[in-house]
Amino acid sequence: MSLTKSAKNYRSLREIYKLKYFLILFFLCFTYPSLAETKIDYYVNLGGIKIADAQFIINTNEDDWSLETKVEAAGIIDVFVKFISTTSSKGIIINSKIIPDAYEFSYLTGRGNSRKGEIIYESGLPTKLIAEPNYSEDEKPSLEFLKKYGEMSSDPYSALLVHGSYSDPCKYTAKGFDGLRSFKTIFIRQAREDQIEIDDTTFVVSKCVGYFEPIVGYRESDFLDAISNPGSVRYWFKFIESLNLWVPLKVIIDTPLGGFVLKAKSVSD
Repeated sequence: MSLTKSAKNYRSLREIYKLKYFLILFFLCFTYPSLAETKIDYYVNLGGIKIADAQFIINTNEDDWSLETKVEAAGIIDVFVKFISTTSSKGIIINSKIIPDAYEFSYLTGRGNSRKGEIIYESGLPTKLIAEPNYSEDEKPSLEFLKKYGEMSSDPYSALLVHGSYSDPCKYTAKGFDGLRSFKTIFIRQAREDQIEIDDTTFVVSKCVGYFEPIVGYRESDFLDAISNPGSVRYWFKFIESLNLWVPLKVIIDTPLGGFVLKAKSVSD
């Protein structure tokens, strides 16, 4: 074989490898849709006193969603009570519905109390609650309980999200379930346009007014009575186009101890 022919073969092989590399990149980029991500940092006040910082990291594409949250005691509360909790949930989007297929949670207090756990789902229905340390026998939910109260439910945090197919987020009724407790968030009037200032940026939002409806797992209390009153709950939703979701930038809940306020302090995507 001549040197000229060998050089031509080498160049041909090199071009084939280049083409192969390009095709791999092409199919990685276009066969598997990337997830849009938005991170929101919040502060949490109760009665005008800062009690915690929170963070949401939300990812979606047309078919899948995920949400990671972190809540940590802050302000004067952090001096007396150390507390940190995290959750991680994910699922699929079918017919404009946010359907869960995994939920994990953990918390740790300054006194050393902690718990980690997860809800196992099958076809969008919770079938098992696993925790370490485990719940007592009288606390453990049965399969019938999980299916009854977990049907058409989200975890407590993804219940804050509304799919973008709703032109008015106030028309959505959220149902949250953590394996032991179930609730609904019901809005009583149409959205009203409002504005929120966050980090020197003005966000146009939709304000929803409503209340919580406890379904199971809650003890009677003045706190529960207060948040169950129509008008006791206000959400300010922002539609984030890249996520195709309505996301709360501000929440105020009337309680016997004063207003519980969750407000975004930064939004990045």
